[in-house]
Amino acid sequence: MDPQEYLRVLPELLPVLPAGAAEFASDPDHYDFGSSRCVKDLTLDRVDLVDDHGCVSLDLSLGPNEWKHEGGLRIRYSGVRDFWVRTDDDAGGAGGFGLGGGGGFVECGDEVPRLGDLQLDELLPHPHGFSHEIAFTEGALLVVGADLVARWERPASRPEI
Repeated sequence: MDPQEYLRVLPELLPVLPAGAAEFASDPDHYDFGSSRCVKDLTLDRVDLVDDHGCVSLDLSLGPNEWKHEGGLRIRYSGVRDFWVRTDDDAGGAGGFGLGGGGGFVECGDEVPRLGDLQLDELLPHPHGFSHEIAFTEGALLVVGADLVARWERPASRPEI
C-alpha cells in the first residue's frame, strides 16, 4: 500500500521504460493519494482486447471514485504479449484468467467476483517493453506490452439543479 520504495527506484527505471509507460509512471499526481488524478481508489469498469491482424491491444477503463476523482482513466496498451486477472474469493483462494501464462476461466455463479478498488500499481521494464501490475482490494491484473497511452477522462457534465 505504500509506493515509497517504488518511487525511490523509479528514476532508475524511467530511462528503460517505453515513452508512454515512463510518462504515466512519472506523472506527479500518479501516487499522490490526495490528488484527483491519483490511481488509488479507481475501479475496473471495462477491458476490451483487440487482435488487429496480429497486433494485440488492450483498452482498460477505470472508473472514478465519486468522493475523489473528477473523471475516470483510460489506458490503451499496444503490442500486448501477456494479460491476466486474478480475483480472490472469500476463502482466501484465487481464481483467474488470462492470455500467455496460462490459467483457466473464472466461472461466475450467483456472486460475480469483483476486483474492488485499485490500491497500487507498478510499471517495470520487461524484455517486451514493460509490465504493469495493478493491485486491487480483491485481486490483481497484469499487462505486458510494448507501450501504453494513459488519458484521464473529462468529468461527465452534471445537470444543474
